[in-house]
Amino acid sequence: MGSQVVVGANLGLTGTVAEAAGGTTSFPDARTARPRQSRRAVSIWGQVMLNLTATAWMLIDVVVLSGSICLGYRLFVSPEAMPYPHVELWQACLIFSVCLVVSSLVFGLYERETLLGHSRIMTRILLTSATAVVLTYAAVYVVMYTALSRRVTGLAIGSYLLLGTSIRTLTWWAVQRVKRGLLVVGPGLLIDAFAKASAEGSLPHYRLAGFVDDSDHGGGRVSNIPRLGRTSEIPAICRHQSITDIVVGSDAARDPKVMNWLLPCLRIGCRVTNEATFYEKATGQILVDQITPHWFLFADLKVHCDEVATLKRAVDLLVSVIGLVVTLPFWPLIALAIKLDDRGPVFYSQDRVGQNGLVFRLYKLRTMKVGAEDGASVWATTNDPRVTRVGHVLRRLRLDELPQLYNVLRGQMSIVGPRPERPDIVEDLVCKIPFYSERHLVKPGITGWAQIGFRYGSSVEDARRKLQFDLYYLKHMSFELDVIILFRTLGTFLRGAC
Repeated sequence: MGSQVVVGANLGLTGTVAEAAGGTTSFPDARTARPRQSRRAVSIWGQVMLNLTATAWMLIDVVVLSGSICLGYRLFVSPEAMPYPHVELWQACLIFSVCLVVSSLVFGLYERETLLGHSRIMTRILLTSATAVVLTYAAVYVVMYTALSRRVTGLAIGSYLLLGTSIRTLTWWAVQRVKRGLLVVGPGLLIDAFAKASAEGSLPHYRLAGFVDDSDHGGGRVSNIPRLGRTSEIPAICRHQSITDIVVGSDAARDPKVMNWLLPCLRIGCRVTNEATFYEKATGQILVDQITPHWFLFADLKVHCDEVATLKRAVDLLVSVIGLVVTLPFWPLIALAIKLDDRGPVFYSQDRVGQNGLVFRLYKLRTMKVGAEDGASVWATTNDPRVTRVGHVLRRLRLDELPQLYNVLRGQMSIVGPRPERPDIVEDLVCKIPFYSERHLVKPGITGWAQIGFRYGSSVEDARRKLQFDLYYLKHMSFELDVIILFRTLGTFLRGAC
């Protein structure tokens, strides 16, 4: 403990000496104090709301919903004028509140992680609201044989969506507004990965303060990230640098001395995780270079879960049928535009690798010039010169993928999953990227986690990065994640159309 106090004292004196060396003493004025106070207020709000218990969130939701129902009864329900039995006010509040709380628990709306993602908030609150309405009407009409005003229900659920979403979104904004201090414990090779992720914007909510390492070689910085000291100085560094999150490398985690210095950090409010866990949660990716065959064996993958597979197939059939029926009137117009552009064929097909490595024929609307590849597989680029004028529009609006709904109907593809690649490209990537073939454990999809999280890939390194997203989807595959991906894909489509 003595060395810890000395280090803290030295770190504290450093700033004082630096100020004295400048010859002047600076005092905060009102202009700089106000932004600091506002940032502190935002941070406090975010942390208070983030740490609310599930019971507190239930109470907030019930108050919002019950208040809206009471207002709806005052505005729309007149018991004397109702020609049929109508549920009492207290019964409506009780039934609706119970159904909402149950739905929230089912979809994880009260989990702490919900508040850390805007897409997660929107998806879960929409699923919760829809389920609560269905359960409420089932209870009122089927069980009680009475009625509930649709205008009351509309006002109640509309108010809940507005206020409930606003409160959670404001909390998410406050949490993201103030960056969390991040300290990496490990050698320079580890900090390289985090420095690259930070530079690419994959860690937008963290301030990479530096790293600590006990090795005596190497300079004071790695990838422009400063070395803050040795592992014995970790508690003092956390206090001085306002560290909130500590990431421990696999090599450092095997050192008992490092573990002893990390334990006091828990008492000062730091969150300690290993590199793979932190990277997965913070970036939505799996570090390919840090996993082994054990990861696939013990990650509790949902690929072969009958319940998940059945639900996913049912959703695929429903979405593909609706998609084909809704878009069918536009197909003649698209075909005419392709024909008028260069008089080539409307459709284009390719061999692609599907689930378990089986090759299938994938169909698309043609967007490239006839004979663009001349039999050889070539990486497509963002501004590919082989793309036709109509093809540019189709690709921007993602309309070229419409015929793949037929592949989904046949069971060769899913709506959501890793994008399928050509056999010769897959053969090359399997030799260059570890565990690349494991992405074929799940059906390929029209859209996927990598498509909404990474740019258009055109190299082996891009394929490696996309694999990190695909492995994350493989591990966390669920109905909720599919809904999130579909909403974000819809957002991409709408932005492309504007």
